[in-house]
Order: sequence, then C-alpha cells, then structure tokens
Amino acid sequence: MLKIDDYAYSNRLKHVHPAEKVGFVMTFLMFTIITKNVVIAMITFSVMSLSIVFAAKIPFSQYLKLLLLPSIFLFTSIAAILVSIAPVYQVNVDTIWFFTIKSWQIYISVANINQAYQLLVTIIGSVSCLYFLILTTPLHQLIWVLRRLKLPVLFIELVGLTYRFIFVLLNKMHEIHLAQSSRLGYQNHRLWISSIAHLIVSLFLKSIQSAKELQIAIDSRGGDMKLYEVELSLSYNRYRCAGILVSIIGLFILTLNT
Repeated sequence: MLKIDDYAYSNRLKHVHPAEKVGFVMTFLMFTIITKNVVIAMITFSVMSLSIVFAAKIPFSQYLKLLLLPSIFLFTSIAAILVSIAPVYQVNVDTIWFFTIKSWQIYISVANINQAYQLLVTIIGSVSCLYFLILTTPLHQLIWVLRRLKLPVLFIELVGLTYRFIFVLLNKMHEIHLAQSSRLGYQNHRLWISSIAHLIVSLFLKSIQSAKELQIAIDSRGGDMKLYEVELSLSYNRYRCAGILVSIIGLFILTLNT
C-alpha cells in the first residue's frame, strides 16, 4: 500500500490533469463491464498495462506483483463457475468432464468454460483500469474530481479519512508485529494464532481511538467537516481530450462489429 501511494506521487503522469485520467479510465472500464466483450476486455488490459509500464514508468515487476494480489479471489470465483453439481438426469450433453457420486454428478461443461473465460478476461481488464488510476493519480487529485462531480461532501470526507486510516493502521500493525516478533511471538503454530488474535484486537482498539481523536479535532473546529479543500493548477490538454473521444468512438464501433 505504501508503494502504491509512492508511485501515485512520483510517476510520469502525475502532472496530467486528473479529469483526463479519470475520463480515460472510465471510458475503457464502462465498455469492458457493460459489453462483457472479450475483445474489448483484452484491448483494455493491453492499453492500461502499456500506459502503466511505458507512460507512467511503473516497474513491470511491481505491476506484475499487483496483478497477482487479486488472483486468489479471482481463481476461487473461476473455480466455482467451472464446476457444477446436478442430478445425473439433468446433466447437459456438452459435458467434457464429470465425476458421479450416487445420483449426483460433478461436471465441467463447455458453457461453464466459456462463462469462466469471459469473466476472467473482464475482471483482468477492469482491474488494470483501477490500477492505472491509483498508480498515476494522487489522492488529492481524486478528491478534486469527486468534488467536481458534485458527490456528497460526507462521502468525499469518508474516502479521504478511510485512505488516511489505512496508513495509520499499517504503521500500527508494523509496530505491533515487530514487538511480537522480538518476543518470539510467532515461534510456533500456537503462539502464531495467539499473536494474530492480539494483533487484530490491538488494531481494532487503535482504530476506535484514532476515530475519537479525529472527532475531537473536528468538534474543536466547530463541527466543520470540510477537511479536504483541494485546488489544482493543472490545465487540460486538447490532444489528450481528443484521444479520449477517439477511444469512445473506436470502442463503440468495435462493440457493434463484434
């Protein structure tokens, strides 16, 4: 998480107007999610990956590690779609693998494979869009965009505070883990479980304490919740805006043709 925040403030696209980056990302993301077109999803992944590695100059090894983070959730979802369970008399004729247990059959069909493949490509394309946004756009620029979209102030403040508390809790977790490790708190399986339990409880108490301290700070200012007032001096680029418009037209034509 700390590395992601560092890249957001040091990448080569940090001076690009945030509205252009959000428009660029949302164009590909919406077409990928709404159309569920495999070709568009693959184009989205390719464009976002090339932009992250070559335009923003994010190391490819770090980007690859980030792509592997959601892989556990992704493959568990894919496995649940691939494998079906049904009574023997209801099994489809397009079954390519099956295992029978009494009157039930566990099987994988062609339809399951097609659905899993479509979901896999769509998710990868969508994740690459989100990675482009968080790796190239600092928090204050995202908050500026949210304010221009006229979203509720409470929602924007919660976004900023949640992002802030992530780093507070990460720092606290590191301190507790270091103290536990120095006292051999992870020496064996039993101690590991006990140490993890104490770590979770300590983080919960720390989050409550930090929230109370923040509320006291807000009350001392008269209850004014406008914690994030952001002004940008960046300017729009007509060529990048034209590129976004061309992308919308191109994706729309591609959707109709495929």
